[in-house]
Amino acid sequence: KEFPSLLEVVTHVKPTALVGLTGCASVFTEAVVKAVADCNKKPIIFALSNPTSKAECTATQAYTWTEGRCIFASGSPFEPIRLNNHVYRTAQGNN
Repeated sequence: KEFPSLLEVVTHVKPTALVGLTGCASVFTEAVVKAVADCNKKPIIFALSNPTSKAECTATQAYTWTEGRCIFASGSPFEPIRLNNHVYRTAQGNN
């Protein structure tokens, strides 16, 4: 079966993690991240492309869309995120 979109792949496969190495900004959409979060208590979202302008999603997006449940790492630095009285500090997963 062919899957014409990332969302369809995620919905069918139900992955534990998304690992972004695409250099394509915003490819991890809200729908895609929420689909991963729907089937995982602690979804892993690694938006590793850099610079920041090419990140698959931002730290704010990942934490917001998963209600703070994700394990997030990026290829570029992001400022700490405050969500629901908690501060999330983004780890850089490259190098």
